[in-house]
Amino acid sequence: MTTIAPEKFIGSSLRVELSDNRVLDGVLTVVDPFGNLLMSNVYETNKSNRREVGLVSVPRATISKLYIDKRTYQSLK
Repeated sequence: MTTIAPEKFIGSSLRVELSDNRVLDGVLTVVDPFGNLLMSNVYETNKSNRREVGLVSVPRATISKLYIDKRTYQSLK
């Protein structure tokens, strides 16, 4: 398995599932030294509701899963 530094994903579109069952779709802007994410152009989905929230700070402890497009992943390897 190949390890990719989190900084290489900056500028990529991500889908983040949170521990409270919300899903965030947006662009990764910053990863701090503690693994917290700053995302821009974010849309939040909660059950059947979807809303634009803009700039969001995502604490590492709240992240359940991260998804990235397969083509983007392949180009970063």
